[in-house]
Amino acid sequence: MAESYPNRGKWRVAKTGVDNLAVRACLITGTQTGVHNVDLNTVADLDAVSGVNIHTERITPGSITVTQDDANDRVAIDCANLSFAAAPGVIAQGLAFYHEVSAADSSRELLSVHTTGFPQPVDGGLAVTVNDFLRIG
Repeated sequence: MAESYPNRGKWRVAKTGVDNLAVRACLITGTQTGVHNVDLNTVADLDAVSGVNIHTERITPGSITVTQDDANDRVAIDCANLSFAAAPGVIAQGLAFYHEVSAADSSRELLSVHTTGFPQPVDGGLAVTVNDFLRIG
């Protein structure tokens, strides 16, 4: 499975609770290599991984829900599907969800990184189906 949940994201959700987070999403471009390092804390840390770039569009996910999943012994955090604007020539290598602490990538705390189903061209826009952007358990 190509999803990762950085230690910082788990800490932030445990400390704050998802209802109190300013959740945002951004696309990862360049490469997928190194993006699943669970010791990455911020969007700036992710951007600093060799060959990784962060696309400029940032979006706010809608309809965030938290569900207790007793069958799988975890909590699932989901949101509405995402739509990114057309960006000719851009190839998305993945998607990151983060907590918007401030407008600086150095303080935007990573919650999860996803590469399943990528790479995807963004030439005509990109619709991303979200199935639990964060699981705790």
